[in-house]
Amino acid sequence: MTSDRSAKKAARARMTATGEPYSTARRAVQTGPDRPAPLARPPAIDPREHAVHSREWGALACYLVHYQGRHSAWFTAGPRDPRDQSEAYGMPGEPAGRAFVDAWQTTNLLHIPWDERIATIFLLSPDTRNGILYEAAVVNVEGSGIWVACFDDTANDGGTHALGQFADPGEALEEFAALAEQAADRLDSRQAIGQPDLFAGVLRYRAATVRADVARAALGDTIRRHQPQADGPGMGPLWHEAGLSRKSLGRVLAGQEWSWPQRPLVRPPGSRLPDTPTTTLATRTVDGHRFDLVSYLDTANSRCIAIDRDGHHASVRDLQVDEQHLASAAMSMATRGEGTAAIYGRVHDSVTEVYAVMKAGERVDWPIYDDPRNGERYFAVIADSEALADIVAASPTGSTSLKRSFAIWFSKPPGPAPKTPRTPRTPKSP
Repeated sequence: MTSDRSAKKAARARMTATGEPYSTARRAVQTGPDRPAPLARPPAIDPREHAVHSREWGALACYLVHYQGRHSAWFTAGPRDPRDQSEAYGMPGEPAGRAFVDAWQTTNLLHIPWDERIATIFLLSPDTRNGILYEAAVVNVEGSGIWVACFDDTANDGGTHALGQFADPGEALEEFAALAEQAADRLDSRQAIGQPDLFAGVLRYRAATVRADVARAALGDTIRRHQPQADGPGMGPLWHEAGLSRKSLGRVLAGQEWSWPQRPLVRPPGSRLPDTPTTTLATRTVDGHRFDLVSYLDTANSRCIAIDRDGHHASVRDLQVDEQHLASAAMSMATRGEGTAAIYGRVHDSVTEVYAVMKAGERVDWPIYDDPRNGERYFAVIADSEALADIVAASPTGSTSLKRSFAIWFSKPPGPAPKTPRTPRTPKSP
């Protein structure tokens, strides 16, 4: 129970710093069943002054501290004095402490959306109770370069983390491929899950495709370095062996093909600190719970909109809308298919109305709020998830339905299949 309470406390601290939903923050602070208990009385020190190893993620940081002959890991949030807002965990030694800090950073990187990764693998365990079997990503992070992050539970031992930082994308992708191959070998040798050969085959396939991408990009770089000779007479047979026609060679020379995978620079999320200025746009109380629609600029100067529910908040940042996609939204909800759901977000300037469609066919209109701080327009729909069928944002020229975005949450999760009722026996005649 003590470790569970400490995990919840750490998750709430992360929520306060990042604005993440509780479920995301809880996953981020849980690094496995061996998570140590927090120190009851951390020493009154600045962890930065005694750190032997550290990682940073936006306004968050994790330090491995060596003080008075003992090692401890410290989580801090925000630019103020870490002694005011830290949580410390005892470590058995420096190797374990370094692994703990790196596992924290790995978890941060694996929360980056898939479409912002240079390369990714995500495999769920065939035993649904065990969750993720293997996940790895290559990410280009603003200010700190290219990272490879990996969570590997192919040994069915609770999982291990791997983390690497690279200046060259080719080296990062090779490490990504090597980790996948090692996991495949482990599946073959330990037989820790059902049908290991299928999962091992997928891991080896992804390793091979990533290496092929690396070889193609490297050859493209070489061809471009040899302009204009690469397009000269007598070179056609060579490019034929590489699968290049004269037309495709022109695209390679222009850098349009056979180049390194391009993804946007990932910016670590900003934070909402206790003294961050906020604007409360609306307040509603439902079933004894208070919901506040709050806007603010985080520490990374991102425009954020949040739902504060009974003092705990979930938020999204920099929502994008246009004339084709009139609304963009997120959701805060305790349990899938049960209880009150809060769907909140941003609408385009042309939107004139937002309304909910209930399963009974009723239409319920909800207000749109102009936010002077962020210069954007926001909304919030708070309703019984079991009664809500759709949310629509409409303009004079069109409309956007949010049903597809939240359909899975508007229904209860599948339960066990019902038993087939027995056909009652016909009573015997007397």
